[in-house]
Amino acid sequence: MNQRDSQRRLPLAGVVLLSVAIGACLLLGTFGCFAVGLRMMTDCTNNYSCTEISCTPCASASRWINTGGAVQIGLALGGAVLLVIGLRSSQRDRLVLSGVVLLTMSAATAIGTTWRASESYCQPATRGYAASYCSTN
Repeated sequence: MNQRDSQRRLPLAGVVLLSVAIGACLLLGTFGCFAVGLRMMTDCTNNYSCTEISCTPCASASRWINTGGAVQIGLALGGAVLLVIGLRSSQRDRLVLSGVVLLTMSAATAIGTTWRASESYCQPATRGYAASYCSTN
């Protein structure tokens, strides 16, 4: 393999990696957000016998879930912009770095907002807290 072949493969790997990262953001921002929301909001309404509109713990959890989904979609859009810019520039090797950063940010967003959502409806002194799955620390 000569140097020219390796220079062609690096941009291709970057395009593939960045495309996978964009897909992961879209998947987490849509189906992932829906799945987390369904599971968590069902737990919340079962524990507190209320909806996301009628009580603070469930409303807060819902906001965190929706924020996570919105951030994921924003990351996907940003990734698409980076992909277009990277393909038009002469520094296509930065696409690999962009893909790694985007995947990392997507995973951190999904984990962070899901954790905050689950913690937000675990509030002592609210109805149903004793029967919830929340830690008592």
